[in-house]
Amino acid sequence: MKKYFKFLLLFLLSTTLIFAKDFYISSFNTLRIGKAQKDYKLMGEVVENFDLVGLLEVMDEEGVLKLLKQLNKKNSSNWEYLISPYPVGKTSYKEYFAFIWKNKDITVSKIIGYYDDKENIFSRQPFGVEFQIKDDKFTLVLVHSIFGKKESERRREAFKMIEVYNYFKSKSSNNKVIIAGDFNLSANDEAFEGLLQHKDGIIYTLNPMKMKTTLGKNSLANSYDNMFLAPKFLDNFKGKSGVINFATKKDLREIKNKISDHLPIFIVLEVDDDK
Repeated sequence: MKKYFKFLLLFLLSTTLIFAKDFYISSFNTLRIGKAQKDYKLMGEVVENFDLVGLLEVMDEEGVLKLLKQLNKKNSSNWEYLISPYPVGKTSYKEYFAFIWKNKDITVSKIIGYYDDKENIFSRQPFGVEFQIKDDKFTLVLVHSIFGKKESERRREAFKMIEVYNYFKSKSSNNKVIIAGDFNLSANDEAFEGLLQHKDGIIYTLNPMKMKTTLGKNSLANSYDNMFLAPKFLDNFKGKSGVINFATKKDLREIKNKISDHLPIFIVLEVDDDK
C-alpha cells in the first residue's frame, strides 16, 4: 500500500508542476468522517494533491480538524476549513458538509448556505459557498443525495437539481456555479435531463460510462459522483477532470475502512498567474 501511495503522489505532483496555473477542485464522500475509524495520514496523502476539497458525509467537526491537522503537519501550504452551521437529514441520522482548501491563493468570498428547499424534497439540502481564486470567483455547491430503498427516491431529488442550480446561480456573483457530490445516480440517468437541457448548456464533467467512483466488494462499482457546470460561464474550465483511484484489489477492504468507499473526483480550473 505504501508503494502505491508514493506513486500516486509523484504523479499528481508532476502534473501540478507542468500546469502551474491549474487549480484542482475536488469533491470527496469521506464515509462518515468523524465517527468511523480513519487513517488520517492516508486520507491526507489523497487530498493534499488538491487545492480545494468539498467533503461529504461529515459527521462532526472533529473529523475535519483531524484531517486538517494532518495536512498542515506535512505540507508547507496552510490549509483552512469551513463546515456547515448545522447537520441536515430527515431522520436522526444527519450529516454536515465541509470544505478544506490551501489558503495561499484561495479565499471564501461568500457563504451562501443551504438550498431553500420550500417543497421539502431533499433529505439533505445542498450547501453552497462562493470561493475566490486570486480575482476569479465561483460557487461550489455540495450535494449528497439520498440512497433510499428505491431509485425513485434518488430520482426525486435529481429531478430538482435544475432548481438547485438556478437557486445558487441567483445567489452567485457571476453565474459561475459548480454542483458537485455524490448523487447516488449516474450522471447520464434520465432524472438529470432537465438539468442537462438547461439553457445555460450545463454538462457533467466525468464520463459515467468510463469512470467508476465507488468501491464494491471486489472492484470499482458505480459512477455516483460527478460535477455539473456551465462552460459558457465557467470559462476557466478547459475540460480537464478525473478520479483519483487509491484502491487496489488486494487492499480493497482495508482501504474502504481506512479512507472511504468513494473515490475523490476533481476538475481543473485554469487561472492566470498574473491575476
